[in-house]
Amino acid sequence: MTGRWHVLSLAAVSVMLCVGMARMAAATTDSGATIEADALGCSDVHLEDAGLLADEATAHTQVELSATQTRIGIDYAPAPADFVSQPVYREENSTSAGLTGRLDTDSDLSPLVTVGGYRGFTDYRSVWLDEFYRQLFSIVPGYVPVTPHGWNVLAGGRWTYVPGTAILQCTVVEQGDTVSPGYEPQIGLPLLRGLERLRTTSLRISTENVLSPTVRTLLEGGVTYTTDRETRFTVQGSVNWAVSETLTLRTVVGDVTEGDEFHSVSGSMSLERDWSARWFAGISVRGYRDGGEVVDPVIASSAAPALRTRELAATLRWQGARASFRIEAGPYWTRYDPVALASSQYANLYRNRDWRHVEGAVSWTF
Repeated sequence: MTGRWHVLSLAAVSVMLCVGMARMAAATTDSGATIEADALGCSDVHLEDAGLLADEATAHTQVELSATQTRIGIDYAPAPADFVSQPVYREENSTSAGLTGRLDTDSDLSPLVTVGGYRGFTDYRSVWLDEFYRQLFSIVPGYVPVTPHGWNVLAGGRWTYVPGTAILQCTVVEQGDTVSPGYEPQIGLPLLRGLERLRTTSLRISTENVLSPTVRTLLEGGVTYTTDRETRFTVQGSVNWAVSETLTLRTVVGDVTEGDEFHSVSGSMSLERDWSARWFAGISVRGYRDGGEVVDPVIASSAAPALRTRELAATLRWQGARASFRIEAGPYWTRYDPVALASSQYANLYRNRDWRHVEGAVSWTF
């Protein structure tokens, strides 16, 4: 907990310095801050996030600074056939930060830039696999412990090609990651080590359109190139429909394809009701399905089998003149296909789980 608030305190100090410099350079028009918290847990995995987001806007610029601390706790349990590994509780903490700047020019074009980075494990799957390889191979020549870390840079722009009605945004993202690799034993030789350093380049294009006073759409597409992986293509579309003066229906569908081995589809729908534009209550359903990452089930692999997820959430939020809050909670279910016999050592990683999810946020402007 101390490390978490230390990071958030540093972020707050940095924001204050940025705000001070911005106000000396130009008249401030708006500034604000948001504190967010998120918890997701089941019987053997617990994930927690705490974040601070601060923004400052002047007549022609917008600056946004974010910092997040994440805690991942797992009850690691080896497969029954694993006579070397032992059950153990493991906890990892990670920190991430990002800075975004956007220039509002007198034309219809607005350039934007984002830089960010992180240090530590970012998901429970990578923690589980790191513990698996550590217990099996930590005393074998060729094993090297790694602390994951990475950076990212985004550059792009927004074009309002129909004022007040249509916006086109295009961004390019360059990302570098150092990850905890996998290992394979070799007779009479040091361990065969998997990839540790990855580079990713992504191109994303989106268009947002106001089709009528009650309907707004967003269509997004992207292509991603990552070291030693097939090219990934993503498409997502969303529609916001004001059904009445007090009801809003939001629908999102998405599709991801990576080579011939991976394909996923996802969708969500939420219905929200408001009272006097102050109190809002809603319910959401979300679903996801993919065909898994396994290429050859006869070969032992840590690749994930086919996955299906479902989530149901209730939301309550309040919007005031200069402050707001939001809370969302509900169950979340993940269901995997059975793990292939050759990869049975990963059965406890890819087992079915029933999660509990809660998240909240408080925002204010000043």
